Amino acid sequence: MTNATRNKMFQLLCMGLAAVFAQSAGANFSTGYSAYQHHDYPTALRELKADGGAQSAYLLAIMYYKGEGVPPDKKETVKWLRLAAEKGNAIAANNLGMMYDKGDGVAQNVPEAAKWYLMAAEKGHAPSQFNLGLMYTNGEGVAKDHEKAVKWLRKAARQGNVNAQKLLRVMGEKQ
Repeated sequence: MTNATRNKMFQLLCMGLAAVFAQSAGANFSTGYSAYQHHDYPTALRELKADGGAQSAYLLAIMYYKGEGVPPDKKETVKWLRLAAEKGNAIAANNLGMMYDKGDGVAQNVPEAAKWYLMAAEKGHAPSQFNLGLMYTNGEGVAKDHEKAVKWLRKAARQGNVNAQKLLRVMGEKQ
């Protein structure tokens, strides 16, 4: 997967999370998310930081990545992604994996990327399942393992991941 494709995936994931955010019950999150939607970034930052939940941490990561209300800051992005991922946010874990995979804001560390992809993949996140399957296919960051590659690619393919479906066909494997 090219860096441009990964960047586009990251941006799409950032933009398509309104439904996920709406499920959070924290008062600080609700206030912070509402402020974010209305471009009241000082209020959003204050409320989201006060909340401390996974969704708040993920939205803070987006704000730092995109420079919304703060100067763009990849180190802060990584900090908030890590916190969100450690609290169970699969999308944050995937995005953190992509940052380590590319060396975007952190030193490139492909085994570390695999760790974060695995965390998200185990939660059923199809793009992470594809990324992990690709790593096992090529032996990048993990030992090359055809069986594990097929396992993760099939999981992603069954969720409609077109790249996983194509790769399985190229590998001569059934979905």
